Amino acid sequence: FLIPGWRLGWIVINDRNDSFSEVRQGLGKLSQRILGPNTLIQSAIPEILGNTAMSFYTDTLNYIENNAKLFYKHLYDAPGLNPVMPQGAMYMMVGIDMEFFPDFKSDVDFTECMITEESVFCLPATCFQYPNFFRVVLTIPTEKVIEACDRIRAFCERHFRPGMSVINKYDLTFKRIMNGLQINGCSEMFDVEK
Repeated sequence: FLIPGWRLGWIVINDRNDSFSEVRQGLGKLSQRILGPNTLIQSAIPEILGNTAMSFYTDTLNYIENNAKLFYKHLYDAPGLNPVMPQGAMYMMVGIDMEFFPDFKSDVDFTECMITEESVFCLPATCFQYPNFFRVVLTIPTEKVIEACDRIRAFCERHFRPGMSVINKYDLTFKRIMNGLQINGCSEMFDVEK
């Protein structure tokens, strides 16, 4: 049931005073950005929700969380990268300090070159209106996570160019915290082994 693109969800509004009429209209428009409901998965939902053991969900959540921690651990100190721990998604956003990668004009250039040189496909976040980040999927086998991280690190080590100013670990940590606040909308720090 972890297939990107097979979207299905519900939003319930209890609005007796019609205070959220504009919000309701906005949600309707937002829900129609991807044309056509996925009727195949819609028809399977009763079977999926009614006949799937709770252990499947628990195991799946643990698997995704462990892969997220693994990606974070391996990319945390990669030159020029700022991974952000997800809070429930099956993917992770990784910030790119573009000033240290002068060979690339954007996250799109960065990820295209990484595909060419390392055969690691990461989605540039510009397609989500979030430039200078890329997205990695957390549902892949754990051994592939490690291999992907090794390749991403090798790519960054080849292309990273130190800037003119001196950057210390405290500056990078602060930047990572600010990126986390901006993306996640909260001030929570995650307990991740370094």
